[in-house]
Parts: sequence; C-alpha cells; structure tokens
Amino acid sequence: MEYPQFYLGIETSGHSGSIAFYGPQQQIVQVNLQQQGRKHAQTLVAEVKKLLDQLNLSPGQISGIGVSRGPGSFTGLRIGTTFAKTFGYVTGCPVLGIDTFEAIALNCPPEIQETYVISNAQRGDLFVGKYLKISDNQWQQTSEVGLCEMTDFCRSLAPGSTITGPGIELLETSLLNTVRLLESEQRLPVAAKISEITARILQNNLPEQHESLNEVWSLTPFYLRKSAAEEKWDAQRQNQTD
Repeated sequence: MEYPQFYLGIETSGHSGSIAFYGPQQQIVQVNLQQQGRKHAQTLVAEVKKLLDQLNLSPGQISGIGVSRGPGSFTGLRIGTTFAKTFGYVTGCPVLGIDTFEAIALNCPPEIQETYVISNAQRGDLFVGKYLKISDNQWQQTSEVGLCEMTDFCRSLAPGSTITGPGIELLETSLLNTVRLLESEQRLPVAAKISEITARILQNNLPEQHESLNEVWSLTPFYLRKSAAEEKWDAQRQNQTD
C-alpha cells in the first residue's frame, strides 16, 4: 500500500517568513509566519505545529523537509536551517537545502525563459544569479550567485533582460527602461516554492537514494560574505595587531 507523501518547506531568508506543506495531487498549503525578521525563532516551531494539527498530520508523516538556504538574512537563514536540521534529526526525514534564488525564479510568468535574480547584499552591493527555465517546475542556475556593485549590474544588462528578486527595490528603475522588472508579488521567495522543489527532488530519486541527498548533518546557510558585525569585529582585531 502506498501512503500519501507530505513535504515541509521553510522560508526564513527575508523579513517575512512562511511555511508550507506540499501534499498529494500537488496540493500546497502555505501560511505566513506571525513574527518577522529576527523574531522568526519565536514563532516558527509553534506555527509548524499548528499547521500540522490543522492538517491532521504527525511529524513522523513528513517525507522530507526543505529549507531556504540563501542568499538572505544571516539571522533568518540560521533560524530556518537550525529548525530543519532538528526536525530531520528527530523524525528521520531527509533535509534539503534549497536555493533561495531558484524558488524566486519559480514565481516567473510562464513566458519568461531566463531571468536575473537579485537581492540586497548590503554596503551598496547586490547578490546576483542568472537562471534558465528547463521545465515548468525547474530552473537551473547558469552563472554562480555572486556579489556585484549596483551600478555595475545595471550597466551590464542587455536590452530585453528580465530581473526579479527583492533587490529590485534598491535600483533606480527609471534608468532601466529597456529591461523587464517583474511585479512585486513575484519577487519574494515563499515556502510554497521551497516545498515544491523539495518534493520534486525527492520524488525524482528512489527512496534508497534519499540518504545521499540528506543534509541533516552537513547543511549550512549560503553566505557570500560575512555579516556587517563580523566584518567590523575583524577590522577591529586587525587594527589591534597592526
């Protein structure tokens, strides 16, 4: 007898967080976290338990958990990663770190085949990745996510390029008349897409392969630079040794 499979998605990479369950027949139930930003930790466990109860599910019925791994908020990514690894350790379900930018790319309208995804890297920089649509539910990274100064990024854009991601709000959009900027509701990562990607990866692999995909011990957030506080601390230590 086959049992229904449910996949939990966790998104805490930005100011607003969410959780979602992907169930049979591609049904997705998503709720937004009540607390925002650094306060995700105060509500994440309670919100997951509440949603499990609403769906009449036990933690042991979850077939896999996916968590947004970044780029994003240092604190938010740590909170989501810690929760996912703890949940996976306790229940035994596989834990997957999901590319936050691919989850954003999944929000693109059907006609979009390629897009830049950008977010705020602080200090006048952007995190930038480029993605290509390879199926209706999968996007592939075509260039590594990296740091780029905002002005340099805008100058590098070819006419007709598509841009999405929360970093759009930092750009002087009046200077980008030759490119397509996706709408605000399409720019943010959401747990529904995290759970969808998690389900796709695990369902496309045999159960005996899931252990090799399981990141319960190895998963770490995707950071491209240290936080401002860490950089300040390093600078102070360097000055003390000079």
